[in-house]
Amino acid sequence: MWFNLIAVVVLGVAVAGVVMLAFRVFGRKPPRWILPLMAGAAMMTYTLYNDYSWFSRTAGALPSTVRVAQTYEQTHPLQPWTYLVAPVNRFVAVGNVVPAPGETGYRLAEVHLLQRYVPTATAAMVFDCAGGRRADLVDLDGFDASGQPIGGEWRELADGDPLRAVVCGPGGTPSA
Repeated sequence: MWFNLIAVVVLGVAVAGVVMLAFRVFGRKPPRWILPLMAGAAMMTYTLYNDYSWFSRTAGALPSTVRVAQTYEQTHPLQPWTYLVAPVNRFVAVGNVVPAPGETGYRLAEVHLLQRYVPTATAAMVFDCAGGRRADLVDLDGFDASGQPIGGEWRELADGDPLRAVVCGPGGTPSA
């Protein structure tokens, strides 16, 4: 966040300097309003670009094995333009989906929670694709000899749940 603030201020000063230099090269004196206007326009343009391109830049930098499951948009009263088109400021991505031990039909996956200005959180989860539920791997007491999870707090997932769709594939069946 501090980097963005510094970048915006430096950009504003740089644009004002370039405009002032251009006027000097042409031997004219700039109007008093042109430098603040050009600096402000450059600062606003950079801020909008940075806000609205964060998701595509961040998701594009993820490995090809990681898939975006769900995005979240946010509006803010200090940024009234976000009520017209809200930028994506956080998303959930799923990676390393593998079958659980045994022939149980369970799937193990790493779920990454990415949010702007917040460190990424990663949780390993086990998904019961047929039963439509999931549990955090750290809550489990392991797996029994047949591969069934022991203990844990299971959470029900709706048919249209984005995590379930990515991990289990269409219709709640494990993807190949």
